[in-house]
Amino acid sequence: MSQFYDTLRNENYKPFVETKGGGKFSADYVSWAVMHDAIKKSFQYVEYKVHEYTLTKEGTSFTIPYMQMPDGSAIVKVTLTVTDNDGDCHSHEECLAVRDFKMQAATRPDSAQIENTIRRCIAKAGSMLTGFGVELWFGEDIKDLDYRPETLMNGKKPTNGNITVDQNVKLDRLSRDPVFNGTKTQQKIKDLINKNPTKKAAQDAIDKMEIKVRELRTKAKENK
Repeated sequence: MSQFYDTLRNENYKPFVETKGGGKFSADYVSWAVMHDAIKKSFQYVEYKVHEYTLTKEGTSFTIPYMQMPDGSAIVKVTLTVTDNDGDCHSHEECLAVRDFKMQAATRPDSAQIENTIRRCIAKAGSMLTGFGVELWFGEDIKDLDYRPETLMNGKKPTNGNITVDQNVKLDRLSRDPVFNGTKTQQKIKDLINKNPTKKAAQDAIDKMEIKVRELRTKAKENK
């Protein structure tokens, strides 16, 4: 195994590094295509298997390339197998959570997110198995210790179709605007937040309250 691992471990992968996202949401990676090409050039045979799962919905069962979790998030799993030049097989199984652009677990991910995660999982499996670009994954487990799912201000996780974290923050900020101090409107906004409204209802409230804030501020200036 050591000789097999050393074949690509010290290969220069840095010219192929790409960065996904920006700021604190950025991540460096080597694409699955580059990984596949590097392995194909060095070894006799390479294949990967995407694990599939059965999902039953409204009485109909169908196969999907990810494991759906109870909270609506998803995990993909791939197995990468490489046959070296001596005919020996080496395999590695890897899992990755499907994440959004903020690196948070994606709830009810779309097909593009699933596809991208599968490709990233293949790339990671390649690094773990062959050592090519493995440094890019150093410290990943430490970073995951700091992972915190986005939650509403009441500590609960947002549910699909209902008020989002950003909407929660905006409504809370509006409720504390000085123009609403001691008014029924202030309490109404707080009550709405506590009811976990739909995403549309929350946005409608934000739009109305922002207009009302502007109107009240304009009126206050005119009365000075």
